[in-house]
Amino acid sequence: MKNYTIIKAEVENNKEDILPILLRNLDIASSQRYDWNYKQCPYGNALCWLAKFESTDSFVGSTSLFPRKLLINKEPTYAAIAGDFAIDKNHRGYGPAFKLHREILSKFNDFGYKFIYGIPNKSSRTFFLRIGYKEIGKYKRYIKLLKTVIVPKEYLPKYLRSNILLKIFDFFNNIVSKDKRVKNKFGYSIEMPTIFDERFDMLWEKASKQFNIIGERSSSFLNWRYEESSTYYYKIFCILDDKKELAGYLVYYVKDNICHVVDMLFLPADNLINFLLANFILHIRTKEIGAIVIRYMGNSIIENKLKEFNFFLTKNDDAIVVLYAANLPFESYLLNETNWYFFTGDSDI
Repeated sequence: MKNYTIIKAEVENNKEDILPILLRNLDIASSQRYDWNYKQCPYGNALCWLAKFESTDSFVGSTSLFPRKLLINKEPTYAAIAGDFAIDKNHRGYGPAFKLHREILSKFNDFGYKFIYGIPNKSSRTFFLRIGYKEIGKYKRYIKLLKTVIVPKEYLPKYLRSNILLKIFDFFNNIVSKDKRVKNKFGYSIEMPTIFDERFDMLWEKASKQFNIIGERSSSFLNWRYEESSTYYYKIFCILDDKKELAGYLVYYVKDNICHVVDMLFLPADNLINFLLANFILHIRTKEIGAIVIRYMGNSIIENKLKEFNFFLTKNDDAIVVLYAANLPFESYLLNETNWYFFTGDSDI
């Protein structure tokens, strides 16, 4: 029988033990990402546990908790994202995964976190549900096709994979798209800043009140999450009102001819949301980009708005967001996905 010992790591001192495991098992891992994600978050360092294989006295697995601040019914709450779960191939199925997570689930409250949430990949989803996590809801992928001939095939429905059909679809899709019909009746203007300044704090204070459960979007968090990240090159697209005050924004990056929207926030006005989405789509249309993709879990307001702009839900993706709340009095509230406002930027990537 293989024996493993679970050790609480110190992210400042144990990088040489943690990072090799991540590099062996996670495509996104790098030394630069480690420093950013583990040691520079405005809410404090990540927590990490290591699994040591006793027979060789070597570390063969790790898992981490990344701190986050959320507003739940406007009350600040600290929670953690479960992420960077990595077990060396030869040790999967032999117990270190269970031991690592039993340790986390028994200790996370000691660090001031009310609950844990995360997005397990397909191979670990059953494991997370088995050890006590519960599903909050589907982490849906919406896509708006712009130039289908340059869209990777995995994003396209099977009936849209011949070049003739793609060209016909693009022609009619371009004609009926709502983004070209939205008028600017309220004096809005567009800005594309390179950093998140104090205006984003003012917007956060005003806009956050419309959501039941939302991760903090202060300027300090946004700059760390996007501008300081080495994972992707993020860009900001903003809408200003007639007084030149920030009224809404989108954050996105482009990879393989696909625009990925990872975050958005706006004041509660239907005409503003329309203008934000319409002008962002028009902006992206000027680039050599085949489609816009948005991952989201939450109430139907956002989903209905995306459908108005001809985003459609892809059917071949069944990702979920999970929760471990240790029987909190408001656990059922957290498990209601319609209470959440959750984008890609709310994950640990």
